[in-house]
Amino acid sequence: MLVIVNGVQEAEPRMLLKSPNGAFFAPEEAIAAWRLKLAQPAFERDGTRYFALSAVQGLKLDYDEAGQILRVTASPDRIRSSRLAYRPAELGPMTKSGTGAFLNYDLVAALYDGVPDLGGQVEAGVFTPHGVGVTSFVGRAGGGTAHLTRLETSWVFDDPARMRSVRIGDGITRGGVGGVPVRFGGIQFGRNFAVEPGFVTLPIPTVRGSAAVPSVVDVYVNNTLRDSHNVQPGPFEIANVPIFTGSGYVQLVVRDLLGRETVVTQSYYAAPRLLRRGLYDYSFELGFLRRDFGQRSNAYGDLLFSTTQRYGLSDAVTGEAHFEATAKVQAAGLGADVAIAGVGAIGASVAASRSDRGTGTQVSVAFDRRTPRLSYGVHAVLMSDDYVSAGSPPDRKPPAATVQAFVAAPFRFGTLGLSYLLRDGRGEPEAEILSATASVRLGRVGTLYLAGRKNFRGPKDVAAELLLILPLGPRTSGTTGLQLRDDSASLTALIQRALPLGPGWGYRAAASLGATNRLDGRLSLQTAIGAYDLELTWVDGATGVRMTASGGVGIVDGTLFASRRLDESFAAVRVGDYAGVRVYADNQLVATTNRNGVAVIPRLRPYDRNAIRLETADLPLDAEVPSVERSVRPYDRSGVAVDFGVKPARAAMAAIVLEDGTSLPSGATVRLDGRPDEFVSAPGGEVYLTGLGDTDSGVAAWNGGTCRFSLRYSKGSDVQPRLDGIVCRRAG
Repeated sequence: MLVIVNGVQEAEPRMLLKSPNGAFFAPEEAIAAWRLKLAQPAFERDGTRYFALSAVQGLKLDYDEAGQILRVTASPDRIRSSRLAYRPAELGPMTKSGTGAFLNYDLVAALYDGVPDLGGQVEAGVFTPHGVGVTSFVGRAGGGTAHLTRLETSWVFDDPARMRSVRIGDGITRGGVGGVPVRFGGIQFGRNFAVEPGFVTLPIPTVRGSAAVPSVVDVYVNNTLRDSHNVQPGPFEIANVPIFTGSGYVQLVVRDLLGRETVVTQSYYAAPRLLRRGLYDYSFELGFLRRDFGQRSNAYGDLLFSTTQRYGLSDAVTGEAHFEATAKVQAAGLGADVAIAGVGAIGASVAASRSDRGTGTQVSVAFDRRTPRLSYGVHAVLMSDDYVSAGSPPDRKPPAATVQAFVAAPFRFGTLGLSYLLRDGRGEPEAEILSATASVRLGRVGTLYLAGRKNFRGPKDVAAELLLILPLGPRTSGTTGLQLRDDSASLTALIQRALPLGPGWGYRAAASLGATNRLDGRLSLQTAIGAYDLELTWVDGATGVRMTASGGVGIVDGTLFASRRLDESFAAVRVGDYAGVRVYADNQLVATTNRNGVAVIPRLRPYDRNAIRLETADLPLDAEVPSVERSVRPYDRSGVAVDFGVKPARAAMAAIVLEDGTSLPSGATVRLDGRPDEFVSAPGGEVYLTGLGDTDSGVAAWNGGTCRFSLRYSKGSDVQPRLDGIVCRRAG
């Protein structure tokens, strides 16, 4: 019989059991399909469990015996909730890293009042499918001296499937409650959410509603329509609603076929520091503290162990614990962040340390509330003079108190912000700074920016500026304004043109008149293999010239190339042997193939899906292009080789004749040796062949005979050459 549940008719009739007294029993699969919540099954027959429908509270039956139709009306408490969830876009599998290496360089040559100065930085890396190794150096020569200093050396392996990373070598600790990030050399293992772009760590609200009949649900976040869903009768829930951070609310507008509306509203507070329920974030570090970074190559100190643990206890509470220890300092801390809908986010922590100074404590409290109309917050840290962390300078005591506060408000034509900083130091410079900023949009004219700052403690420090920022083109802008600093004033003017993503040029010209008279000019050029700057500076009669050059050299799976700096992921794209083919990344022109048909695309987004596309108009008509677009998802600082498989089509119209001079019969099948393709002859023995080599042989077959032939490809000046007089000799 046909079954209609809450106005929804099933596509196919369903077999139900009906007792002599008129009671209906439905099989378990039907109960699941209808999403009904019923008690234990009434009985079992032939391995199938049956549930009673008659005389069940909240379930109404209307049976049309003549039409064999059963109408079932269920109250909302008898229907299982349906779940709809927003899911991040599918990124696809990771692209396997190639095997290769890269070398980045930044070279600087300067001349200030006749005194030369040379410097630069070099970074070398090796990448494989099993990780990336990078080392970097900085050097300088001038004033009769020269030195070279190693900065960092490390090997990193990322595991996107488990969202974790391992670093061996130089690194920076996570820090945490009571601690600060410090440089060290050793091993680091921890969670890395960055390897899964789009993964949402903060709690996302789940909104629940109910529909009596089939309906449409519109989802609004802060009065902005985000999506619409069709829902079946009964309760439902929508999970992972895309929201804005800060305070807000989600509205569900449930609209049935008659236009009747029901509105469900739920407030939320989303704080970036919160983890959703059950999410675990962690980091472990073991190694030796780095000393005098940037000044000495291999200065390491005490052995350090550090760990930071964060866990989403609920969608509203995230707990954190931190511990660090060296032979001289041990510190531990506990903290929590709490979000309260309609109120804001509250954070608190306490930490204690033990060192040769004694036992010290640190207490921290924070509150912030961010809404579309007004945002404000305060963060205060109090420390005893004996508190020490692993990264604390040995001869410096911490400030007794640090307080930071802010207020920000957008309005119709811009924004307004206030900030306050109080640092009550012990032997440190004290500060009490009040700052204000405002920006006003002037339509198409530009933006007016105002800022002011005053320090109420220590030396006099009063500053203000008024700037007018003018858009002059897609990459060009101008700025003019007035700057005040203590008792002096300066007028400034600037015009600049930014470099494009691909090859191109840019410039910057600036002038300042007042407390300091200054003229600056810079001309920038970016090519496929590097970026170059020439700067001229004049300051109160003193002149300077500065020239910089930066770029990179790399090799991926045997393909050697020169490129701009390879700071992120990159790809070596091969387009056959065709030069001058434009290559786009995410619809932005980024490179053109060289004479070997290779284009290098730097600055790909690591772990994310990057779309790479060819400009087919740059390819000749006889080019065979299997695909014009490819997607890659590379590892960080790794290269991938992308071969589009473009090659000459090598096609020709061949006229095949038999030994007696007659044409190959029409409809004969023609195959080239070693090729699966099958071609069919037209009248006159003409056959259009593709995929030809310099020489080929094949066989032709028709009713009553077969023959073999050989041919030599000769393109000539035609895009589609014609090969006449191909003699096909009968087999045998």
